[in-house]
Amino acid sequence: MDSRYHNSGTALPMDAVKALLMLRSEMAQRETRMSTSFNEQVQSLRQEVNQFRQDVTGIVNGAGARIAHDARAAVTPVAAEYGRAVSATSAHLQGASRTVWLWFGAAASILVLVLLVGWAVLGYYRRELAAVQQTLNRYEDAVPVVRAYVASDAVLCGERICVNVDPNGQRTGDQHQYREAKPRPDPP
Repeated sequence: MDSRYHNSGTALPMDAVKALLMLRSEMAQRETRMSTSFNEQVQSLRQEVNQFRQDVTGIVNGAGARIAHDARAAVTPVAAEYGRAVSATSAHLQGASRTVWLWFGAAASILVLVLLVGWAVLGYYRRELAAVQQTLNRYEDAVPVVRAYVASDAVLCGERICVNVDPNGQRTGDQHQYREAKPRPDPP
């Protein structure tokens, strides 16, 4: 028989204490690795958000779908990696004390918080994109007026437009009260 089992009953508790200390040390190391991994992933997510903000300024058509895709692409790998880390840690710590379960709950809460923040950022950029789209539509509506002004022999007279009327020009309006302006002369 093994001599450590015959020594006045103290060797077995010392082995148990050593095993518990090793388990505690391993749990602390895993916690540190998980914390470091999570911080790196949060920093990576922040960098992705900054890149995302820069990309949004150049988007005009179809940007809503692209923003949704980019946001999902930025959040999905972080969530998947974090999910795998949580699952692996949970498998190693089954049967451990209540503290382990509290850490698992905190990690799940942080994941939900990251997802909520990502969703809020997505909503913000969708609203910003809608405002930019409305501004673009106003500018596009003004383009035909500016083209007509440039093509006509017209100048600004205070807050009105003065035109050089073409006497042979086409008439328009409900009562044919408007007459076409002469074309702008070519610069010398």
